[in-house]
Amino acid sequence: MQDLRTQRGLKIANKANQIQRIDDNSYRVKSQTRNELYEIIKSSSTELGWICSCPDHMYRNVTCKHIHAVLFSLEIRNQVEKENSVTTKTTVIQQIVIDVCPHCKSNQITKHGLRHNKYGNIQRYSCKLCNRRFSINLGFEKMRATPNVITSAMQLYFTGESLRNVQKFLRLQGVNVSHMAVYKWINKYVSLMDKYLEKITPNVSDKWRTDELYLKVKGDKKYLFALMDDETRFWIAQQVGNTKYTEDIEPLLKTGKKLTGKSPLTFISDGAKNFHQTYTRKSFSR
Repeated sequence: MQDLRTQRGLKIANKANQIQRIDDNSYRVKSQTRNELYEIIKSSSTELGWICSCPDHMYRNVTCKHIHAVLFSLEIRNQVEKENSVTTKTTVIQQIVIDVCPHCKSNQITKHGLRHNKYGNIQRYSCKLCNRRFSINLGFEKMRATPNVITSAMQLYFTGESLRNVQKFLRLQGVNVSHMAVYKWINKYVSLMDKYLEKITPNVSDKWRTDELYLKVKGDKKYLFALMDDETRFWIAQQVGNTKYTEDIEPLLKTGKKLTGKSPLTFISDGAKNFHQTYTRKSFSR
């Protein structure tokens, strides 16, 4: 069971703008009762550990709530980086390479300072031929945040992190952004990707599998049937139904056939009769 200082530290870590990261070994944490910041420093001595400038730590020699808050934020950061590295190896998105001026198409361009805002820095350029200044954010026009910040946030969200955990991770990187801003980025770019995916045909194997997930929609019991490629795990199609064994899943399989342009040679399911019956129909066979 957590003691009182640990609980208070967790409460501080969950509040916005309470912890300022200076570097890996030093932080500042806002006092919860005074208008001041406490310095949190990791000592080079393993015996001393973390040191806080607050009276509770200095005079009682205990792990105060401010140190606990830093430890919680470090735990979140390490967990996010670890989970992200498993699937993507890195959270760093390479910057877009700029080759020519978008106005006159000249390759005589040079960097011309940074545009600063609370979300990050956006590189500006100038053209020696037409003397025009510009910044290029392909697909990110009129966005305050940099492409690196937005894509990293989406990358973290789709590896399973909550909106607030994404917000905390970005804040630890020095990017001050709300969880609602992250939500708006996801809505915007998922919609753009949906429009893009409608125009392409996925390259899937000849072995597909399906499974169902029990869920509740506004209190009603439903089943989500998913159709995916067995080799790449590409999610081909989905369908929501009311029953598991008697639901007509022909629309699911027809959607998969329409999107991929083919039917699978091998179809893997849990043996439910409705899947077997639908798969063997002529409408779905090759």
